[in-house]
Amino acid sequence: MLTRMEQHGGVGEVGERSGYEERRDRDEQVKRRIRAEVRTRRRGMTGVERLRARAGLAEHLIGLVQRRAARTVTCYLPTADEPDPAEFLDWTLSADVEVLLPIAREDRQLDWARFDGGVTARGRHGILEPTGDRLPPETAGGADLMLIPAGAVDGSGTRLGWGLGYFDRCLAALDRRPPVFAVVFEDDRVPELPREPHDIPVDGVVTPAGVEVFAAGTG
Repeated sequence: MLTRMEQHGGVGEVGERSGYEERRDRDEQVKRRIRAEVRTRRRGMTGVERLRARAGLAEHLIGLVQRRAARTVTCYLPTADEPDPAEFLDWTLSADVEVLLPIAREDRQLDWARFDGGVTARGRHGILEPTGDRLPPETAGGADLMLIPAGAVDGSGTRLGWGLGYFDRCLAALDRRPPVFAVVFEDDRVPELPREPHDIPVDGVVTPAGVEVFAAGTG
């Protein structure tokens, strides 16, 4: 039979676990709501709005790379609703900037391949991926700058992805982490996002409207 102290301690532990689980559940509800809002808003964009956004994004991505004198960057091939870096990627070919594009692995890590403007194919999640030689996950640590997609970003650098955790794992595993900038539409910037202990904040954000480096960023 448990003593009164043991019984009291047990109740406290259960209460603490319940409080943590409640906070986690609230955070997950917030994330689901924001993801749904982002999807709806992005899918409602017109063709003209997307073209303007693509041009604006290219302008600011090019400016960021030039200001930092970056010679190797990571980027991405977009889904139908994501900010499209196509014009920026075209520019890198003539500017002699090396671009590494992600390839999703079965273990939810990311391999990389160099962008050469050539053939792409649908990958594990139906997202276009390069078909060139695969480079290991740690290759990203040698980049001068990482440009990664996001669903939303807040003013402290917390990034909301789509729940699969590929980029979270990638960033956590790097011994050397280059400056990381999330790429979103301007309306995807929100006042505050839930942050988990494992979440690694980004150093800045790039949108079709401009670039911002966060106060805690690397410059």
